[in-house]
Amino acid sequence: MPVSHSPARKWQGRSDPEDGPDAKRMHHLVSETGRRALLGFACEAGVIRNKGRTGASQGPTALRNALANLAAPARAEPFADLGDVVVRGDDLEEGQAKLGGRVTDALATYERLVVIGGGHETAFGDYQGLASFYPEAKIGIINLDAHFDLRLVGENGASSGTPFAQIRELSPDTFDYLCLGIAEEANTQALFQRAQEWGVGTVSDHALIASPQAGDQAIEGIVSRSDLIYLTIDIDLLPAYQAPGVSAPAARGVPLATVEHIVTKILSMCEAHDCKIPLADIVELSPPNDRDGLTSSTAALFTRRLLCS
Repeated sequence: MPVSHSPARKWQGRSDPEDGPDAKRMHHLVSETGRRALLGFACEAGVIRNKGRTGASQGPTALRNALANLAAPARAEPFADLGDVVVRGDDLEEGQAKLGGRVTDALATYERLVVIGGGHETAFGDYQGLASFYPEAKIGIINLDAHFDLRLVGENGASSGTPFAQIRELSPDTFDYLCLGIAEEANTQALFQRAQEWGVGTVSDHALIASPQAGDQAIEGIVSRSDLIYLTIDIDLLPAYQAPGVSAPAARGVPLATVEHIVTKILSMCEAHDCKIPLADIVELSPPNDRDGLTSSTAALFTRRLLCS
């Protein structure tokens, strides 16, 4: 079949029994039970349609491998691995529909689902699943990304560059989108104009480089007016030296410490405003273009945080 489901694999990693029961790593936490879960979207079609560097379909496997040996935080709880939605060839729309269904099903069991892509076309499938499960909720979208990904769907169909335009088409009256880390030279003026017309919140990469707190006010604003936050992290936000293994490496990028501050701020603001984050994703990891597994290791840091916070 063009789109299939790959069951969860057996996790393996380092064990240090001589250090006692607290010497746990992330692979020790994988369980059939738990309040949080991981789901992969192994898809290449969106990046290919968007004329990017291929390799995103290998992202879920590489990220799991990088995550496995990270030390588990204190009092970390088990999490489930739900396997992968696998898209073969160009069956993107079918893959996104299946991903949406898997997200909806998972949210019935888990308080937070972390999806690992795949390109940013992952976002459209994810949002469909979230909106289906929470049809009455005010959903705020926070995207950590150098790109708006607001291109209109053309004759070649949807791609990794169109997901948030597609989401707005689903619900234009309730579309609430904040993009942190926008690079001026990575987005055409047509995209900037569209973002302004659609009321998209924007904080530039230059502003975040100058001050890690530059996005704090915008984050608090969208959290305070939302019931739920859908958080999506595009690894190409980071500088190319930190994240070489992506579809479109950033010559400038936003430093890792700043992105970690942003994630911490989002988590703390959501807790302060009793606003849940039932869904998050990590996208655009491209292992064939990685160097020494650095990008996978970086993506694993965010995955660990979202699974264990």
